[in-house]
Amino acid sequence: MKKKYFQRAALILVAVLGLKGGFQNFSAVFDERVNDAAVIADWEKRLSKLVEPIPFERGLVGYLSASESTAAGDAEGEFVLAQYALAPLILERGTEQEWNILNLDPETFKQWLREHESEFELVRAGGGMYLVRKAAP
Repeated sequence: MKKKYFQRAALILVAVLGLKGGFQNFSAVFDERVNDAAVIADWEKRLSKLVEPIPFERGLVGYLSASESTAAGDAEGEFVLAQYALAPLILERGTEQEWNILNLDPETFKQWLREHESEFELVRAGGGMYLVRKAAP
């Protein structure tokens, strides 16, 4: 008789723990999606004022980030967020385009600008990013 009660109690315990785990997973997924919307909105806000001087709405814009100072996944995630926030502009890695967005910390940007001062001019800075344009030859 005790064995039956023990089996029922164990079954009830397993069911309760399964429901609790399922609820926690559901809550975590929901919280993550809410956080994603906030992150995307923040990127759109940061980039919207930065790209105002670009004279076209569609076309290629260069994008350079300090990927060596961040994790590879973070750099890729930032690139995807920037691409999403700037659509219909198309981001291309590197600075081969006339207009380029640099996602660099201030010290790295200063060093980059010293190395490329004759090639690019700073158009606008904001949101921890920089908009540069190739200097006229």
